[in-house]
Amino acid sequence: MAYTEDQAAHLLLEERNIARELQELMLQTVFQGNSAADARVKEHLLHGAARRIRVLRRSIENVFYLFPPSAQCPLPRMDLDDVQINLHAFVINLSGIFDNWAWAYVLRHNLEAKIGGRMKVGLFLESTRRYLPSELRECLSSKESSGWHGDYLKSFRDALAHRIPLYVPPAQFTPAERERYSRLESEKVECIRAMNWARLEEIDREQPAIGAPCFTFLHSFAEDAAPTMLYLHPQILTDARSVVEVGVLFLKHWHEGP
Repeated sequence: MAYTEDQAAHLLLEERNIARELQELMLQTVFQGNSAADARVKEHLLHGAARRIRVLRRSIENVFYLFPPSAQCPLPRMDLDDVQINLHAFVINLSGIFDNWAWAYVLRHNLEAKIGGRMKVGLFLESTRRYLPSELRECLSSKESSGWHGDYLKSFRDALAHRIPLYVPPAQFTPAERERYSRLESEKVECIRAMNWARLEEIDREQPAIGAPCFTFLHSFAEDAAPTMLYLHPQILTDARSVVEVGVLFLKHWHEGP
């Protein structure tokens, strides 16, 4: 499950490229937001979309800094917690930015009543999508975009917000390593019962060095027969690329009426 050296190098290069593209998209969003006449439109672009793009970019940078694709050892627990915090921020803002764009368009063209009210606002909802300019509508209606949103983004966002938060396993083990880790875990219970604090400290130092880093994430072990595990670094880069592609297209066409 580890990346090869070439894969790790490619991921680092792509991370730098997407950071630059997100920065450019954020600046374009700020420019168009400042040009908007309607205060609510301005808010969704400046304080919604642009702010979320900044969070997306910073979250990617933090994940790659804390958990580089070239890592050879499992992360310390606090670093792993920080990776998960940034992953959570990334996914919730990834989902939210599409709603900010949808609201900016609906308000810009006074469509809220026509589409059926605020619960019907969303770029991936047909109630909103059918009023979008054709090029943007075709992009969002494609099999690739619909599948990415329905099978991945909505599932992971809903789990994060309402059920099981996204989780990066602390390590992956060979059968022998798993047995050793479990044996030490049982020994820790005995140490606590016997108040053998010196041995407990030794185990706490020994356990984190067992195994290899796990570069995947998921949200539930129990909801599906087999949990969906995704590679962390490629997935967040792919997600950011989707934001850039849709964002550029949106800013190009959002002034066009239905």
